[in-house]
Amino acid sequence: MLKKLSRRNAFRQMQDYMVYLLTLILSVTLMYSFHLLVFSEEVKAVLGSWSMMPFIIIFISIVIVLILGRLVSYITEFIFRKRSREFGTYMMLGIENREIAEMFARESRMIGVAAWIAGLVGGTYFYQILKAMVMRLLLRPFHMGLDVSWEAFCLTGVYLFCIFGLSGKKIKKKVMAVSIRELLSMDAENEKAPVQNKKRKRILFLLSISALFLGCVLLAALLFSEVGNDAGGAVALLGLVMIVLSVFGFFMGFPAVLEQRLDRVKWKYRGRNLVLGRIFSGKIRNLSLTLASVSILFLLVFLAVSLGLFFNRRVDSRVEETAFDFAAGSLYGQEDLTPFKEYAQSKLPEAVTGEYQIYTSGERDFGRYFSTENMGKFMGFSHMDAMDNDCYMKMSVYEQLRDMLGMEKVHLDQDSYYMHCSGFAKEKLERYAKSRNLEVNGKEDEILSFGGAFTGAFFQQEFFGNGSYYLLIVPDRAVEHMQVIEELYVGVTPKELSMEDYEGLLSVERGDRTYLTGKPEIRETGASVVMSFSFPLFYLAFIFLAAAATIMTVQILSDLEQERRQFAILGECGMAQSEQRRILRRFFAVYYFLPVLPAALGGAAVYMAITGSINWDAYQGMTLIGFGEGMGILGMTAGVFFSIYLIYCLSAYLSFKKAVL
Repeated sequence: MLKKLSRRNAFRQMQDYMVYLLTLILSVTLMYSFHLLVFSEEVKAVLGSWSMMPFIIIFISIVIVLILGRLVSYITEFIFRKRSREFGTYMMLGIENREIAEMFARESRMIGVAAWIAGLVGGTYFYQILKAMVMRLLLRPFHMGLDVSWEAFCLTGVYLFCIFGLSGKKIKKKVMAVSIRELLSMDAENEKAPVQNKKRKRILFLLSISALFLGCVLLAALLFSEVGNDAGGAVALLGLVMIVLSVFGFFMGFPAVLEQRLDRVKWKYRGRNLVLGRIFSGKIRNLSLTLASVSILFLLVFLAVSLGLFFNRRVDSRVEETAFDFAAGSLYGQEDLTPFKEYAQSKLPEAVTGEYQIYTSGERDFGRYFSTENMGKFMGFSHMDAMDNDCYMKMSVYEQLRDMLGMEKVHLDQDSYYMHCSGFAKEKLERYAKSRNLEVNGKEDEILSFGGAFTGAFFQQEFFGNGSYYLLIVPDRAVEHMQVIEELYVGVTPKELSMEDYEGLLSVERGDRTYLTGKPEIRETGASVVMSFSFPLFYLAFIFLAAAATIMTVQILSDLEQERRQFAILGECGMAQSEQRRILRRFFAVYYFLPVLPAALGGAAVYMAITGSINWDAYQGMTLIGFGEGMGILGMTAGVFFSIYLIYCLSAYLSFKKAVL
């Protein structure tokens, strides 16, 4: 009989807590699909044994097991409290604690099995999407098929056993020790706030606002001031601690501040503040720690998504900066590049190609200026020893390459010199160049003045190429007595070169002083970064967001009967249903978006500090993410966050409105 009752209760829980069940199914779907990716022989063959992705995904999965285990434990205890009178009735009928504990644990296991089965089906299909993304990143053909991995199947099962086993053991221990009296009063118990005194709560709220501001200021100091490595680490840690503490202080003190506002007659009776304030304060008064924990999870979501987008953007930027689909270079022009020309002409006839030289005068005036002292956080050092000196290019070659790359045509004065440099270095290098004139072939009577600087993707961030972040453009006559530092053969194809074609170029015999690179190689290298960092970060972010949103939704839908009575009283007092719906919308907006505010501010500050302090290396050199690009990534992060979060908000609102109004 108890088994039949367990099945009935399990199905009822699936209906009453559908959001919880769907979150579990989606979590298992992601978990199983990523495990399939880790154990896929096809993906292993492409990535090679050096890839960090499997280890990172396994580590992330262990973190997710801990998070989901806490979610399942929280929801299970929450359901037990809500059903405590039912279990008390069972106990009064003579059913022992052990049998009640086993029955409730069986219900939880049935929900877990349902989520596992549905997640395995969903994960099998979602894996195809992940594999297609991986193959596209690596410029490999994608073949759809039904993939089965016993390793992925068993590992997912072990993780689910840990999630439900640990939470089941905890709740079983609690049920075994509970009495009838405790069960009958358990549903009225509330979360105990660490701080009870209202005055202290208000002081704590003000301190939390100050701590949040101070934490953001400390992290901003890493962006806008020069901080040493040791001091920078301490400042970053202190800023992060201040933000985390401010979140907990904010939610512990906010209910007291709201109640203080409700004591003010003028504010209380303005609009619908009284009704909305009473409903909201009654809901959050005993949820301080829960809302603070949810907000911390949201902060981690913002940070994970923004960093994932950052790594993805860095890879795309590096591919764009490479400019050419393929480039072969010979140091000092010592080795012949003819084999590459012959291969390109026969195998890649559609490619637009060019051959040219890079020169040096043997001096490094600009290179000396391009140093840590003068460029702040931008460190300029050569990709090769031979490129320590300033590098020069003929104007005729520069115009030809700009045309090849589809860049805007420019007018170059034959009595001036120009510069092409990375965008981050333009302002300071341009300022320095305006104070420098160049002599043509050492003749003091023929001087070149600075004519301006250009930016754009121009093959300046690899281990060889058109200078190390900057290149001087001079009239053709100015390089007559200069030394050739590199001979280059480059090509641009109508569409991005496939990995197969690039591997053909790699098969061409070359000497030790001949180098080859191209967009396919850069993209493949970058793809390992995306798969090792961006994929796991997005995976982690979704689980965190789903877990936090589930807690918020279960809490707001937990007292529908009480909320129904409150809104019925409002109706009896003459409030129109349209006005009730307006109040309900405001209540949901405040409830769902209050934990987002401190998380968004703190997450944005931490993200900008991290990406602003990292000199992201394209190969050996470094480029810093710009403020505008950083804000763009934060905007995309907010878009991703709310596109998922609003689904939970909307589903909870529709369920609440249907049950209450």
